[in-house]
Amino acid sequence: MTDWDRKPGFDLSGKRALVVGAGSPAAQAIALGFAEAGADVAVASATLDGDEIMDAKRLSKAIGAMGRATMSQGWDVTLPTNIQVGLRQVVKDFGRPSIIVYAADATSAGPVTKVTDTEFARLLNVNTAGAFSTSRSFFKEHEEGVNGRLIFVTSLLGERGMPNLVAYAAAKAGIAGLVAALAQEGGPLGITANAIATGWMEWTPGRGPAEIGQNRLLRYIPLKRFGTGDDVAGLALLLASDAASFLNGQVFHVDGGVAGHL
Repeated sequence: MTDWDRKPGFDLSGKRALVVGAGSPAAQAIALGFAEAGADVAVASATLDGDEIMDAKRLSKAIGAMGRATMSQGWDVTLPTNIQVGLRQVVKDFGRPSIIVYAADATSAGPVTKVTDTEFARLLNVNTAGAFSTSRSFFKEHEEGVNGRLIFVTSLLGERGMPNLVAYAAAKAGIAGLVAALAQEGGPLGITANAIATGWMEWTPGRGPAEIGQNRLLRYIPLKRFGTGDDVAGLALLLASDAASFLNGQVFHVDGGVAGHL
């Protein structure tokens, strides 16, 4: 019997990561999880909103307190040029990241007949086009011979639509196609692409109270609770690590099992 060459698990020592969408609780948990695992982590906002830029700065400060190299930037992911320039600046000031997490998220709810062209364009730009532009810039900056990781935080609703969420579901559905194609194009270059599709999380708008007796939604989640940032961060850490070198082109559900009821 041949010896098993055990790969290091959740060790990101010596790696650099960039997490985009610092206002998202998922992004914050992932960035801190990467830092705890030994990575240097840069963070960027998804908008130029002052509160989100401050979120990025606070997150970077927390990463620095762990003894990791870090920096923060203000991005507008609806502008492809801004993404390209921002990533080049990260490479210059921080170093070339081999791991990028795109966790930007724009939400909207309402009947399809009430969704304006402007609102639909916003959802597509943040949730889909921004992910595409970030991927394109990552490929352009990729160093030959270095393994790369693209990880997208998306929503279960991209696969399991619901009434009043047509525009959001359509925008999130694009991530599955993006991942499938990037996995094929990036594979020969050593770049994997995967996505994490979340269900109802602690920060999901309109989710209601977290007590089972007061929230009918929880009856449909087998684990009887809403997801947390740490639930997402654990999987992201695996996908970023060398242990996941053969995981490619997948959309993983972090939903407590609720997909079985939809």
